[in-house]
Amino acid sequence: RDGREPKIRRSRFSIAERNIDYSRMDVFGRHIVDTYFLLLHHDLTAREMENYGLKSAAIHFGISLNDRTYVERRHIKWYIENDPEMLKRYNLDDAKETLLLSELLSYPFFLQSRIFPYSYQNIFVRGNATKINSLFIREYLRRRASIPKPKGKGVVEGGYTDVFKRGVIENVMHCDVASLYPSIMLAFNIKPSGDHLDVFLNLLKTLKDFRIKVKKLSKMESNPKRKDYLEALQQTFKILINSFYGYLGTEIHHFSDPEAASEVTKIGRELIRKMIEWLKKHGAEPIEIDTDGIYFVPPNYVKTWEDAEELALRLSNILPKGIEVEIDGWYRAMLSYKKKNYALLDESGKLIIRGSALRSRGMERYLRDFLIEMLTLMLSGRSKEVRALYEDYIRKIERHELDISKLARTETLTESPESYLQKVRKKKRNPSASYELALSSGRNYRAGDQISYYVTGSSRNIRLYENCKLLSEYDDSIKNENVAYYKWRLKELF
Repeated sequence: RDGREPKIRRSRFSIAERNIDYSRMDVFGRHIVDTYFLLLHHDLTAREMENYGLKSAAIHFGISLNDRTYVERRHIKWYIENDPEMLKRYNLDDAKETLLLSELLSYPFFLQSRIFPYSYQNIFVRGNATKINSLFIREYLRRRASIPKPKGKGVVEGGYTDVFKRGVIENVMHCDVASLYPSIMLAFNIKPSGDHLDVFLNLLKTLKDFRIKVKKLSKMESNPKRKDYLEALQQTFKILINSFYGYLGTEIHHFSDPEAASEVTKIGRELIRKMIEWLKKHGAEPIEIDTDGIYFVPPNYVKTWEDAEELALRLSNILPKGIEVEIDGWYRAMLSYKKKNYALLDESGKLIIRGSALRSRGMERYLRDFLIEMLTLMLSGRSKEVRALYEDYIRKIERHELDISKLARTETLTESPESYLQKVRKKKRNPSASYELALSSGRNYRAGDQISYYVTGSSRNIRLYENCKLLSEYDDSIKNENVAYYKWRLKELF
């Protein structure tokens, strides 16, 4: 430190489809990183987390403290006035879990700060295409070579996705090509036409080799915490490596090349179709294709993991050198719902849900709980018990037995309340419950903040934005949640 005052300013960064406003703090000699950003980056491909709250994340990663003190947000004011010591313990546990979370997820980004010309603090708020572009610029400047102008717009056709069977299917295997698009670019020597120094493929190979090495270590690791760490590391570099393809298809970067990107997806579609035909020919039954992987019922002669690995090896042999197939999952059952929306039950009984149609973070907790229980029953061969489960949830809603936190909905503000208000006044968008509550709360909400609220009233046919209250305002003695509305929501899901 040099004694200078910390600087705080408004800033924004984008990740996936989300724009987040935040207060950026700059402290000389220090790097300030929000663990919320760590979770956003981690879940970009994993898509396993229900929400990005600290407590939920700690439980998800198995790092929650055994004697952890919990205080519900809506009760914090009471503890400030009546039991401040309890609140201190709660805050201290927050700090401890934040440190554990940082230790688990931050190292991949520290490595990136050694690769890219960005500080550790800034590496989180730079897009992957921007990071990749910076490596090109740095290397071309180092070699005193000229930098091409961006190629501009181009049309890039997407990957091959399809569904062959729907419903519940037992004994399902998943195979995929390790880093399909990067592997294609390396195998077929596809690079930006403007890269006359061959930086693109050399960088890609180095990063891909590193990621595959870490992934193998993760599969062999038995220590849960070490395994989570390695998995986070390989996931981070998976996103980065796959972004080389995305970089090709951009419009603004110097070495982008939409024509090259189109060639990559074209070859990818051809290879996946070739794999499908081979699997059919050898007794497998394809269920779904998800860009770089295939879910299928294996042939009758595949009984063990050794058999599965032999199948993958034979499948790899029909593909070009450098394109390798691996079996990365074997499941008791699968619910194939629609493209990129499915549920899997593994041998340990763990349920995995993929796709926004089946899993939405905007869905109330009680609906997510019901969905998990329902899918588990269906995939365990107990579909007849689903009706009883539904009726049990209905009774709990009618008797006010569900905690209000399970009925509440949490939404992220995608724009500032002021911007929202202007659009509503100009009739450019409809009123929203979360924004109306933000505006009436008296707090300084901004884009990226979350609002938790519940629905009031007595009928399901209501204007949501006129019949809602902040979760923190709920009074247990009144129990004014809208029973009819919550029953209807459950019926719609059922």
